[in-house]
Amino acid sequence: MSGVLIVGGGHGGVDVAFALRERGYSGPVTVLDKSGFVPYERPPMSKSWINGAGGPTELALRGHDAFVDANIELMLGCEVSGIDRDRKVVETSNGSLEYSALVLALGSSPRKLQLSGASLGGMHHLHTLEQASALRDDLASATSVGIIGAGFIGLEIASSVAKRGIPVTVVETAGRPMPRTASEFTSAYMRARHEDAGTEFRFNASVQEIVGQSGRVSRVNLSDGAYVDADLVVMGIGAVANGGWVRDFGLDFDNGIVVDSTLRTKDPDIFAIGDCARFMDDEGGATRLESIGNAADHARRVAATIAGTTVPLPDVPWFWTLQAGVRLQMAGRVDRVEEWLPTGSVESNSFSVLGWRSGKLVYGESINSPSDHVAIKKLLAENAAPTLAVLRPIAEMGLKAAIKSLA
Repeated sequence: MSGVLIVGGGHGGVDVAFALRERGYSGPVTVLDKSGFVPYERPPMSKSWINGAGGPTELALRGHDAFVDANIELMLGCEVSGIDRDRKVVETSNGSLEYSALVLALGSSPRKLQLSGASLGGMHHLHTLEQASALRDDLASATSVGIIGAGFIGLEIASSVAKRGIPVTVVETAGRPMPRTASEFTSAYMRARHEDAGTEFRFNASVQEIVGQSGRVSRVNLSDGAYVDADLVVMGIGAVANGGWVRDFGLDFDNGIVVDSTLRTKDPDIFAIGDCARFMDDEGGATRLESIGNAADHARRVAATIAGTTVPLPDVPWFWTLQAGVRLQMAGRVDRVEEWLPTGSVESNSFSVLGWRSGKLVYGESINSPSDHVAIKKLLAENAAPTLAVLRPIAEMGLKAAIKSLA
């Protein structure tokens, strides 16, 4: 019997399955995943989990019983080999499966470092549970760690390593941490917090060569002639969308599976969500976002479409990271910012930085201020923020106080 077939057991895929049931869909729902593990959370892997002793069950998104209770079939260790769009059949390692609606929640994969020595022992990526387990085991005997890339993953791992008291150095081609995802103001603050925790940085430097001894990494040579001693290296240089294979079955792929504003591919019965989807945003531009918030938002909307219920409006993009004891939360689109305005006081260690375009709020990042984050999301969702000209003179009093004074 055909029903909804979901390929991918990450946050987005699992959310689609349960959202269908919550919206009254009573047909068959099947989640396929090539992993042998019950679907699990990824954010803790670079934070608390990597320094703990817990197993896979600590990371489970939902226990196996939850799938049984919701009458959702979970097929683990199952890989897709083809899609017959005319017959509405997916070919898998477990046989042929029919569908009435197909949801591709394929996620992304770490970008690989194309350099000599990248395959030496002690070289790590962090994306899957297997990779997280291998990294945690290797850290037990590491004496010095190198991190390539000062993005979210690299900085979260650096923070976890520093907590262990292991010397850690982050190498970044740009001149600051999080160069594409945070303001210079926030980057400077986070750099100071990481350095206070023991992390060293090498900015404006790229990796020239990975050097090893007896098959294991021992040093990272940099483009400026310097080097970093490290017997364990983590590569955190971004991610690429999975799913390029859909081209073989007549679907479009361009830095992600191409979908419209309803998250449909060119085939109206096939959807793509989350990290693997390149979708039309609120301004009509094609974009791809990598975050759990985006995957969850896509999941709710696709589930509503399939179930025939009211489709919610797209959520404001949001993201969070925890590193060096700091909770950093973002909302909106950082790539649209033309001008920045800090609000509050950095000395309080709780403040926000707002991003503007043509005097209109388009983004905000909050440091140790969840209430500011909630307020920013609300202002963006309701298009209710004061203009930059109005807020600038009172920004020092902090976001909440400034907004209250204007009420």
